[in-house]
Amino acid sequence: MAPRRTFTVKEKVDIISRLENGENNVDLCKQFGVSHSTISTMWKNRAKIMQCFESKSLKIKKNRNPTHQDIENVLLVWFKAQRSQNVPISGPLLQEKANHFARQLGKTDFKCSESWIYRFRQRHDIVVGKVCGETTVIIG
Repeated sequence: MAPRRTFTVKEKVDIISRLENGENNVDLCKQFGVSHSTISTMWKNRAKIMQCFESKSLKIKKNRNPTHQDIENVLLVWFKAQRSQNVPISGPLLQEKANHFARQLGKTDFKCSESWIYRFRQRHDIVVGKVCGETTVIIG
């Protein structure tokens, strides 16, 4: 039995476009070393895959939605507003804001952790680094 193969969203979109262009399912199965049902499932779920392709990172392999979508949406809007003003945002500040928004939304069961912030950053392709135009000041 062949080892399990997972495809990124970009790879799935490439396979779907090849199927749309008339390429044979059997040929794709042989090329990628997967079963017929794997390619057929991609074809069946093409609407979801295309939606994910248009809205998210191309490197993800599973399309998981966060458990607290409302907090995430508000935090992302706030983050984008801050970044548009070139305000540097750190992990602890994101955590503090997420907890603040959770209290505002009446979520008593939410406690923002470092791992939640890490996954939030991954889902939205947020990289840690300097904001454009920010300089480092060395005192000494």
